[in-house]
Amino acid sequence: MRLLQLSPQFPFPLTDGGKISIANMSKALVEQGCAVDVFCLTKQMPESELIIQFEAYTGADIQCIQHDTGNSFRAIMSSLFDGTNPLYVRKHRNKLFEQAIMQHLQQNTIDGIICDHSAMAEYGLQASRICGIPVIMRMHNIEHVIWQRYADRFHELDPRRLYIQSQAAKLKQKEIQFAASMNYCAMITSHDVDVLHSMERNINAIHIPVGVDTLTFYPKEQEKSIHNRLIHATTYDWIHNVEAVDWFITNVLPSINTSHGAELHLLGKHMPERYKNNSTAGLIGHGFVEDMNAMLNTASMYIAPLFVGAGVRIKILEAMATGLPVIASRISAEGIQANREDGLIICDDADQFIKEISGLIMNPEEANRLGGNARSFILEHHSWEKSAQQMITLFKTAVNM
Repeated sequence: MRLLQLSPQFPFPLTDGGKISIANMSKALVEQGCAVDVFCLTKQMPESELIIQFEAYTGADIQCIQHDTGNSFRAIMSSLFDGTNPLYVRKHRNKLFEQAIMQHLQQNTIDGIICDHSAMAEYGLQASRICGIPVIMRMHNIEHVIWQRYADRFHELDPRRLYIQSQAAKLKQKEIQFAASMNYCAMITSHDVDVLHSMERNINAIHIPVGVDTLTFYPKEQEKSIHNRLIHATTYDWIHNVEAVDWFITNVLPSINTSHGAELHLLGKHMPERYKNNSTAGLIGHGFVEDMNAMLNTASMYIAPLFVGAGVRIKILEAMATGLPVIASRISAEGIQANREDGLIICDDADQFIKEISGLIMNPEEANRLGGNARSFILEHHSWEKSAQQMITLFKTAVNM
């Protein structure tokens, strides 16, 4: 089986959840015997060495088309006067990308198309219609939900709220239209399957969870974690991630640092300088690190505050695979079908975060026990091999529909 995979970004190196999910599905499909051709948009053309590394890691071929998907002022203003096409859809349109896809389909026999995110749906549906091949939209999240949650954080009379709400409403209609036109929608959470079915019962939505590379993320038995060390990894390009970290630093860290000498170690690319200047007691900003697993193994727990988002936080799954209990906000933990006994502890406010973190610092044996349970949960429920097999089965079923 030869598949065409469409991505809104160059999915390498594996520095954020979206890239991790896209690249590892490519890799898992190849390992299951598929040939995979990846076409992606990219703001800046990656260096040839990075392309070689992606192809070596996944076994897939990739073609990149340069295109800036940023929210430019011009794009925002244009979206104001477009009654049906939201900014999110408009900003991913590129004629060269469309032409490259069609040329590839004319020159090769493709058995199916995977659209990563609804941003790629228009391309996939057009190609499916022309070539008569099945198309699956792999929805890492339901995008309009993120827009609506972002709007809800502004005051009712704030013009930004009104604009974002209007975009969310238009995007909702587009996503329903896209989803209903697909052979299948492969959702990475069962919650998102329910959300799609609540909007349109006839949508063929299936839960195919993301996997975790448990050979890369694992507990190092020889390593001893520091009982009052917390850790968090994210990409700081997304404003909601930064807002969540700022909230934790302001509302939680001072209390646990004063009471227990707790340290919060932050990892990730494009980190704001204020996290690195040692001006906040207990805050250590490392920035990007080569060996994420080694850093995770130095901590006793992982924290995940987030108040705008959807889908699954892959960084949480990686932390659990490393054997760390995770203390997370409800939205951050959304879509992960684990509970407290599985090592995933949900907190709704700062007081709960302080209570749960303090409890694990004072009881390191319990932290270790929950971390072991977290590792077992990942091994049982998040396998890339199983996810790729499910995807292949969907394409085989779609051919016979």
